[in-house]
Amino acid sequence: MWKKLKIAADTIVCNGPCKVKRIDLYHTEATTADIYDEKDDSKTEGKLVWTLGNSATVFHDSIDFGPEGQYFDEGLYIDWNAGMVLVQYKHI
Repeated sequence: MWKKLKIAADTIVCNGPCKVKRIDLYHTEATTADIYDEKDDSKTEGKLVWTLGNSATVFHDSIDFGPEGQYFDEGLYIDWNAGMVLVQYKHI
């Protein structure tokens, strides 16, 4: 079953293998959220999967991995700058 999580800080969503269905970033100012395939907060450059970003005029950015979701081998870590991030995921 897919779980939903709302985060407002740097967060380790999964510390092991998981699938991610969707990630949404909301904020009224320019900001970013970096998505890593990592089980901790190492922020290894080669494990950066995606960067979500918005602006003062575009308040929302998202990535939808489809109904089956995207497999994250090590885990899911989100390095967040501001705003709110919604994650739909499940542990494997």
